[in-house]
Amino acid sequence: MKPAVAPPEAPPSFPRVALRARPVVIAAAALGLVVLVAFIYRDAARSYFFNDDFQWLRGARDFAAANLLHIERYNHFYRPIIEIYFYLGRGLFGCNAFPFHVASIAIHLVNTLLLYLFARTLTGSEPFAGLAALFFAVQPGHAEAVAWVGAITDLLPALWYLLAIWTHLLFLRPPALASIAGQLRRDASPRLATPSWAGEGGRGGARYYVVSLAAFTACLLTHESSATLLPMMVALEATVAWESRAPVSVRSIVARAARYAPFVLLLAAYLVVSYVVNSRSYLVREGHYQIGWHAVPHAIQYLITLYVGTRGLASQLFVVALVALLLARGTPRIRFFTLWMLVTIAPASFFTWGNVSRYLYLPAAGFALLLAEAVLAVRRLLARHTSRHTARAIAIAVATVLAVRFAIFAAKVPAGFREWTRPYERYVEAVRKATAAAPSAAVISLDAADLEGIPVIYRDPAAEVASCGPDVHVVAR
Repeated sequence: MKPAVAPPEAPPSFPRVALRARPVVIAAAALGLVVLVAFIYRDAARSYFFNDDFQWLRGARDFAAANLLHIERYNHFYRPIIEIYFYLGRGLFGCNAFPFHVASIAIHLVNTLLLYLFARTLTGSEPFAGLAALFFAVQPGHAEAVAWVGAITDLLPALWYLLAIWTHLLFLRPPALASIAGQLRRDASPRLATPSWAGEGGRGGARYYVVSLAAFTACLLTHESSATLLPMMVALEATVAWESRAPVSVRSIVARAARYAPFVLLLAAYLVVSYVVNSRSYLVREGHYQIGWHAVPHAIQYLITLYVGTRGLASQLFVVALVALLLARGTPRIRFFTLWMLVTIAPASFFTWGNVSRYLYLPAAGFALLLAEAVLAVRRLLARHTSRHTARAIAIAVATVLAVRFAIFAAKVPAGFREWTRPYERYVEAVRKATAAAPSAAVISLDAADLEGIPVIYRDPAAEVASCGPDVHVVAR
């Protein structure tokens, strides 16, 4: 069989784009993925609220946009878009848990779509993008973020994060590779050999830049993990420049750095606000979050959780060796995907308590990209020794086994989460009966059995959500 040779005008590191998948095939695959995600999180949709949900919902009742400007009010974290989300949610859904859960699942699907679009734009490969979307959608490591309403603090920032980095890539890529409409073709022109970095994205470059900046701003106003977005945008540009073999000069570096100025200013302003607010938080004051070497084993355990591995010493050494190998010997894209995992894991690794799986939502995107790259690498390797059809069949089988394995583990999380919410279902039912018997009572008494499993800090907020009305103080009878 005659080996395929890249056309001379195309950079060797750019992937060749095969025949485009038929729209009906893409639509069927997308529908299948939606059904799969709905099946995995079916128990989450039937669950009630849990813990922090009640505080967010009670705060939404008294929400006032003007208060967002009063930084002195905040003593834990500054997340105005999360406040707005629960304000709008309470206005639309009241205190009904079902639509909130459905909204979380829908946002997860939107994030999966954004990752697909990013992967397709980066590589020009629909199989790669499809695999990345599949692995991300069924990833068990971050399932808690989708199952728990309060973990919208992980889903929403990921939405802005993925939107910002995708539109940034559209801005950076040459026009032939930056088509939102999905025109995945090679334009055999000199512009691919030596991309013009003065007007990335063609006439739409300015539009992509503005959308990326807006998404970057929204990400900052949603969660502290957004501080990692700017470094990843810079790393993405370095990856694209390396792959395209764009000429590098002092002038080009200065020009590229200048366009990051608005992002740097926004990030600097946010970091000042975040520092002022978070320094008042009990997390910092009581030493629950601090810089130290404890972050290293935490990060390793997070990486093991991504592939659902065992937590022994052998697994830890394997992860360290593999990450070092990927960074040292990987292609520019592989290094970028690896950095994505490490950089987005870093903020959560500095907690002094145990790891929390919902913080893996953003790292799981980098892991999904890396895993998709690995599956296609297996196919390329097999194609050297077998037919292309055999190599493709084996790659599909490997991807299927991985996806099924992930889906099985992921489905266990919503089922377990539903059990966690059952004490609250019992509790709010008791509150509703008590308030129905004494509608004007500001204080109600419940049996100890009804209070079992309900932390004291959440009793009153949950009681308010139970009636979706005024505050109610609950005491043990």
